Amino acid sequence: MAQPAVAPPTSDIWPKIYSDETYLTDFASSLSEAEAVGAIKNLQNSFVEFGAGVPFSTLDIDPYGLRAKWQWTKNNFIKSASLIIPFDQVTSILLEHYPKLDKEYKWGIIVYMTGGNKSMLRTPTRDAAERLGKAIIALAKARKAPLNMPNMHFGAALGALTDAQAQAAGILKSAGVIVQWIFLESPAEKAGLSPQDIITAVGGAPIHSAAELFSAVDAATAAGATQIKIDGIRRSYKIEGGKYIEIFVPLTYTLPIEQKGGAQ
Repeated sequence: MAQPAVAPPTSDIWPKIYSDETYLTDFASSLSEAEAVGAIKNLQNSFVEFGAGVPFSTLDIDPYGLRAKWQWTKNNFIKSASLIIPFDQVTSILLEHYPKLDKEYKWGIIVYMTGGNKSMLRTPTRDAAERLGKAIIALAKARKAPLNMPNMHFGAALGALTDAQAQAAGILKSAGVIVQWIFLESPAEKAGLSPQDIITAVGGAPIHSAAELFSAVDAATAAGATQIKIDGIRRSYKIEGGKYIEIFVPLTYTLPIEQKGGAQ
């Protein structure tokens, strides 16, 4: 069958699908405050600020925060910039991989903080990024930071449906949640979920928020389940009259649940 001459239409109402890779991890560790501070000091030459990409000229680290400065020369002028990560303001950290970045240090972390602030750091290896993230999380926990890390039993960032998304899918705005992005190496990825999918039920029960979904998955995990059914709707297209027509296809996914200690 001949394909339409035009590409499928794009729409700004749906989450964008990015090429950067975000991996699922909670950066759990048993590091003490002193060990975490030492770990960051040992990594000083193994991470850079995302945009600058040059070694730090100074790095000051204590149990309360990280402060770094860097310099570069432009048009014969020396310029400088700095970043501060107060550990009591850290809300979450994501492990990132940038395979298409035309620079060295293609691994790294994004440190999110209260007030919508964030710091992006790049490292040469995944191991360095994970060690840096573990140290920062250990210090954030010690400062009782308002952490809100991804749900490890699911592994996707979710959002509430907008009016436009619900109308396009033909469902109520409260009838589900939308997948914004999928963490690699996560149960959600293994189940086959994709960004822009709308999740409407878990284990046969309707869900109306991300909190309800996570609670249902956590409850199934606590009960010893090894999998749970996820019902949803996938945005797709069909070809009709030589044109792309947006359609929404109901799907059922099987979310694997890893039980620690081999529980069945």
